[in-house]
Amino acid sequence: VQSKIPMAYASTWNLDMPHWLGIYWSGPLENGIHALPIQRHTGYRLWDGFLGQRVSYGCVILSEENAKKLYKWADIGTPVTIKP
Repeated sequence: VQSKIPMAYASTWNLDMPHWLGIYWSGPLENGIHALPIQRHTGYRLWDGFLGQRVSYGCVILSEENAKKLYKWADIGTPVTIKP
């Protein structure tokens, strides 16, 4: 884990990302693990009902409950391994 933000903002897509854990850089953007993203202008939760499927822009998306637990548990520097 290289960054940790309670509510990160993705300006590229105008999304709020609850319980953000940044895990790798993809060019100038950091991808991470977080709860379902929220469209800032509508409050709509993106990809609700699609957990476990490939729908994000490169992040690992979790339920609110699981993202919150992981956020509380993980510290900056916690190793992350993602297996296919």
